[in-house]
Amino acid sequence: MPRPHASFVPGGGEVAMTGTTLEVQVERVVDGDTVRVFLPGAERGESVRILSLDTEEVSAGTKPVTELGRRASERAKELMEPGDTIRLILPGNDPLETALQRYRGNFGRLLCYVELADGTDFQEVMIREGFSPYFQKYGYAHFAGRHAAYVAAERAAQSGKLGIWDQIANNGSEMRNYAALTVWWDLRARIIEGYREIKRRMPEANLFNSRLDHAKLVEIAKAGGETTVFMELRDFSPTNDGDHIIFRTGSRAQPFSVFVPEANMGEGQEVMNLLLTRYVSESEMRPARSYAYVTGSLKLFPPETGDPEITVTRVDQVTDWPSASIERGISTLTGPVADA
Repeated sequence: MPRPHASFVPGGGEVAMTGTTLEVQVERVVDGDTVRVFLPGAERGESVRILSLDTEEVSAGTKPVTELGRRASERAKELMEPGDTIRLILPGNDPLETALQRYRGNFGRLLCYVELADGTDFQEVMIREGFSPYFQKYGYAHFAGRHAAYVAAERAAQSGKLGIWDQIANNGSEMRNYAALTVWWDLRARIIEGYREIKRRMPEANLFNSRLDHAKLVEIAKAGGETTVFMELRDFSPTNDGDHIIFRTGSRAQPFSVFVPEANMGEGQEVMNLLLTRYVSESEMRPARSYAYVTGSLKLFPPETGDPEITVTRVDQVTDWPSASIERGISTLTGPVADA
């Protein structure tokens, strides 16, 4: 059954949010921040990407494989054994069926917080023991108690130089620059929190998230309507003829695209110059803002059967903060959220 939680508002206290909660059985631990589980009534396991964690790797990928990655995986296996019952908590106010569709990452994995059978916060344990930073790259923890606990846990691990906070002792060399990364992640989290705050105060605003509001964006695209979409600008590629650029900013489960026509000349080139210098991060060590508000008309591509897409032909369609019409409705916003 769903249980009530409270969402976090930096500098603004708490507002009501219902986190959808369900009990599942562990199939197996994959690594320190991923576990496979059996959802109620399911015969096949499903992958869960655990929110607020980013442990090091145990197999080759985009990040280095490290000793701390192996130890984080072993610690997770101590805490969650096959057959154990754990509790998944998905953000938001959604019914279970909607939440299971809505909260998924790039690879289709469920995005959840995890509590062990005795109520222990798995994320807090891993952060406090130095196996992971408090991972804010995709936003602060959704609930006030969790955010505060994870900040305190990270400070405790740092003060004790545990795990990733003493990489020379624990990994033999510095494999990732967490000092720099956590500053960038916090910038991103503040920008994301700005969007969350707008939606809390103006839930009916013509403003949507490219990942979380896929069904609504499909509806708008079918009607050829105009809206503002909050999105991360990251992966892009040229069309077959090389004249245009497509940013794929949703996920595999919720695809959404930004189309920049004539990207190598005139206003199209100006748009690309802005996106590449202000928003798109080249790497962890060459970060940028990452997130933007993009305003324009939506369509389905291919027509009728495709996915929602927004066309950008002018630089003023892409902004750090929503358009003036939305901004007038949120003129009461103050502090770090508005600054984002």
